[in-house]
Amino acid sequence: MKREDRNRRLGESFRQTSRETVVIVIAWLVFLSWTGLVCGLGSRLEPAKVVETVYGIPRWAFFGVILPWIAACGFTFWFSMFYMKDTDLDPDGNDSLEDSSPELP
Repeated sequence: MKREDRNRRLGESFRQTSRETVVIVIAWLVFLSWTGLVCGLGSRLEPAKVVETVYGIPRWAFFGVILPWIAACGFTFWFSMFYMKDTDLDPDGNDSLEDSSPELP
């Protein structure tokens, strides 16, 4: 394999990895913001106010922890099954095996 082809293939792998990293970091920031805002704003209790619950869990905890957790699991499934691509990090590996095989008479 020519050096230019090898560099191009490694460059494609690097670009794909960079795209995946950006998507992961953005998703992480979205879920962090969601959890922080909902839990921070929703957990304020006034002394005479009754705590609202969803399935026996305080409403702010359900929408601030459990719901984003389920959404993050769904995002992880989508990301790993449909967006993330497997790339060959050793494009010369196959060529070296072919070149080193002995010739049979």
